[in-house]
Parts: sequence; C-alpha cells; structure tokens
Amino acid sequence: MKNNLPIFPLGLVALPGSIQSLQIFEPRYINMIKTCMSENHGFVIVLQNNNNADFGISKKGTYVEIIDFNNLPNGLLGITVKSENKVSIKNIYQLEGGLHVAEIKPEIDPEVDNQALIAEYPEIINILSQLVKHPKINELPIKVDFNSADSIAYHLAGLIPLSMSQRQNLLEAFDASQRLSILSKYIEKISTI
Repeated sequence: MKNNLPIFPLGLVALPGSIQSLQIFEPRYINMIKTCMSENHGFVIVLQNNNNADFGISKKGTYVEIIDFNNLPNGLLGITVKSENKVSIKNIYQLEGGLHVAEIKPEIDPEVDNQALIAEYPEIINILSQLVKHPKINELPIKVDFNSADSIAYHLAGLIPLSMSQRQNLLEAFDASQRLSILSKYIEKISTI
C-alpha cells in the first residue's frame, strides 16, 4: 500500500470486508478514481465529521480497492469498492483541485484468541448466521470468516441498523474483543426497542 493516498470523506463508514457501491460525480473524485485505476492502488474512505480541524476528516478510515466500475444511466460514474483494512490518517493536505491526500498507515489490531472470544458471544454468531441466510443478503458478495472475531464483528455491524458514529466506534475499537463487546451492547439496545 502506498504511503500517501487520496482521502474520500463520506457520510458512511466502510467496515473492513464490506462492499460499497458509490456514485461519483464531483470532478476531483472522478479524477481520483482514474488515477487510482491507472496507478493500480485504492483510496481511503473516511467518515466526514463536523470538526473544523483537518478538513473535517476522521483520523481513522478504511483502505478500499476498486473492484468494479460502470457508467450509470443517470450519467454518474458508479464504482464498487471492497474495504480491505483499517488505517490511521495523518498530515492531511489539500491539492489544488480540492482532493485531500494524507499519510496512511495500516492498523493491525492486537492478536486475540478468536475461538475463546467467539465462544463468549454466541448470540452474535447466531444473529449473523441467521442474517447471511436471508435471500437478499445471500445475493451480496459477502464472505464471512466464522473463525475470525473481527470478520464476524465487522460483517454483523454492516448488516444491522447502526448509526455511522456507532460504526465509526467499532472501526476505532482497540481490538476484536473490544469490538464484540461494543457490538453486543448495541444489539441489546436494538432488541429492547
């Protein structure tokens, strides 16, 4: 992965392992996609925040690779990206055309005992197992690794109704153990509604 990459601030959180379909219309982002494709690298999706510091760009985001693109009937460029891994973002600067670029560092969570952790949260496994069998979800190109606590947490978080700030909290969690604990609390709140 390149060290300096384009940043795409959006109103969404791309969780690792997830697939996003985006419609691109701003010239700076159309040019970004062209450059990424010609130079064979991805870009970083970050949650846009209201903080004035650092152009309103979160310090944690997700590196994504473009897996498909097409011209949409509405005249916009449609792209599909696969979210690869969590990254930290620093030294953000803006190019003349308005595109933001930053120093990117992949973040690797500390190792966890996946099997022990998964055994601790059987309700999460059960919910995700049921969801992936749903006909609409079954059609999606989702590949859950049921032996990875992170894969389970990220995929479930992408499928249940969470706010973007809740998804950002999950992305920023220290490790899979903290992520599953947070997710478990979110599920408890949802189930009491």
